[in-house]
Amino acid sequence: MVFAASMTVNRSLFGNKFDAERGDATSSTVRSDSITVSDGVTVIHTSGLSGTISGYAGSVPLDIYIRDGRISEIETLPNAETPSFFQRASGILKEWEGKSPEEASGINVDAVSGATYSSQALINNVKVGLAAYEGGKSENNRSVPVKIWIALVVTLAACVLPLFVKSRIYHSVQMIANVVVLGFWTGQFLDYAMILKYTSDGFTFPAILVAMPMLIAAFIYPLFGYPQHYCTHICPLGSAQQLMGRICGFKIKISVKTLHGLEWFRKILWAALMLLLWGDCLTCWMDLELFQAFQYKSASIGITVAACAFLALSAVVSRPYCRFVCPTGSLFKRAENLG
Repeated sequence: MVFAASMTVNRSLFGNKFDAERGDATSSTVRSDSITVSDGVTVIHTSGLSGTISGYAGSVPLDIYIRDGRISEIETLPNAETPSFFQRASGILKEWEGKSPEEASGINVDAVSGATYSSQALINNVKVGLAAYEGGKSENNRSVPVKIWIALVVTLAACVLPLFVKSRIYHSVQMIANVVVLGFWTGQFLDYAMILKYTSDGFTFPAILVAMPMLIAAFIYPLFGYPQHYCTHICPLGSAQQLMGRICGFKIKISVKTLHGLEWFRKILWAALMLLLWGDCLTCWMDLELFQAFQYKSASIGITVAACAFLALSAVVSRPYCRFVCPTGSLFKRAENLG
């Protein structure tokens, strides 16, 4: 089901393009020289620098123009991103124009809500381009960032320890780590947008370090008798709801009939959203999953308010978003049914 969605939405599967026009456009952006100078204008081509940096559907190379010691223009080159999302994301490039390379290297630019992957890739491309201009090594080519190693440790602990440790204290510590490290600090979690990115573009290093154990817990564990392991022990949003549920002893009693209706609502919602993906129609719903609230600097007000509302509700109703809405969780349930 995911492979079919990747092929219809992104026209690719593990980096193999099924849209000849898009594939040719992407491959044509490769340049032999990273920095060229002509008529007093320096042009930084990030095509040969950005390596493992990718947006939602692939690489997003740039040409950065420097004239008289200032960035005069940043040009986006052909790529496989969804045009509507990429147009919104590329608006951030204005933030660097008019600044010297030194000034531009020191500013922090937030990703655009609703086009997070594309805009974050643009930000990273600018960073590596300016680093190359200044004679340094790009961050993308350095060793794995410390925060990725910490996220990996937290993820592996959540994958393995709950199988043997049943302590409530440990479980609380693990959930706090999931929320703080995997949610707010590193933004390492699974949602539809990320899963389709992996199946469309393939895995990149170092993202694969954390993504692979998460995917194994989500899709493989259920086959061996450990259903909902990712949702219960790893997902930062699920962990946040569980923690909220522990602060209030009172719980709303939901009738069996209502629970049955809510379960059918979740199934129908999931089926409808999958049909939209397979039809390549209104795919923007993937950017509306509440996981985006962890990236609070770029999350929209609507996503933030909805996430806070579900967290408040989870104090009196056990994990309401996970149980009655979450499209990503519904996908994982299909693996559970196979088990």
